[in-house]
Amino acid sequence: MKTCLIIELWWIGDATLMTPILQGLQVDGWHITVLAKPASRVLLQDDYPDVEWIEFDAPWTAFHHKYRLWRWPWRGLFRVLFEVYRRRFDAAISIRRDPRDHLLIWLVRLPRRVGIRAPIGTFFLNQPLPPPPAAHHRVEDWWNAQQRLRPEAGALFPPRLHALPDLQERSRALFARDARPVLALHVGARNDVRRWPARYLREFIRELRAGFDFQLVLYPDTDGYGEELSDLADHVLTDLTLPEMKASLANARLLIANDSGPGHVADALGVPVITIFGPGDPLRIRPFSPENLVIMRDICPYRPCSDYCRFPEPYCLTQLTPDVVTREVRDYLRARRLLPERHETSLGIAVAAP
Repeated sequence: MKTCLIIELWWIGDATLMTPILQGLQVDGWHITVLAKPASRVLLQDDYPDVEWIEFDAPWTAFHHKYRLWRWPWRGLFRVLFEVYRRRFDAAISIRRDPRDHLLIWLVRLPRRVGIRAPIGTFFLNQPLPPPPAAHHRVEDWWNAQQRLRPEAGALFPPRLHALPDLQERSRALFARDARPVLALHVGARNDVRRWPARYLREFIRELRAGFDFQLVLYPDTDGYGEELSDLADHVLTDLTLPEMKASLANARLLIANDSGPGHVADALGVPVITIFGPGDPLRIRPFSPENLVIMRDICPYRPCSDYCRFPEPYCLTQLTPDVVTREVRDYLRARRLLPERHETSLGIAVAAP
């Protein structure tokens, strides 16, 4: 059986967008090993039990101080290189235009090194892919890489995850105490410049409750951001493991989130997602299903800016006011009838649980 190393060293949203190539290569008969952060393994191992993992928290994925080379875990890096070399993979794929990924697979002399051309790293690839068009989603980048290994590969798979049945049932039992459908709200993001202001969220939730009937499940961020909104929520879920987060999201009728990993997780679970975008590029990294909604205000000449905002505040978010978001969300909910409106429940129309 042919063996392939997939490199995705970033975060859980990126790991979720990687799942199409896991599906596709397995159908094509490849045995897959993924080089990724430990959290990616925790997120995906139940869904892809035949995939093997090499865990590595790459220092260049840090947002701050990533170039302090004297602080890099050099012993761990050499251990990873030796492990990759020892396994003698037939091919390796990275869709990042990152010379560090490309150098890693060149150092261990893998016979087929697939990646997207970059100004520096292309030298280390022997099967380079052309830079993608501006409107090319990252899922399509993985698809192009799979086709380089097997041009006659089948259809493109969307991102797919599943919740563990026992955890999903436990979450369902919590929400079933209330007959209203579940609206999930994840307020965090890995970088502050992706977070829609909490004061805007408060106004937005109040306006949404005035028009629709739902139970609100709030996911504050791991650093506590968003906990000040707890008084508006029916459930506040903190300190969840990644499998527990998947299980609770799987029971939601809808997720509203910033540009962050949980939006991709919910989309891969088949849950509709509304994403409030700031400095990121929705053409490249939005939750993949075309049924989802992206809300943004494209007022900055520098966006997408890869989270390194040039201004004292991310105006693309701070000038995206609650009235604008409420209007777009209201229209989306009404068009898809995802949540019952207040006037419907007041007339006695039954509200089904999700």
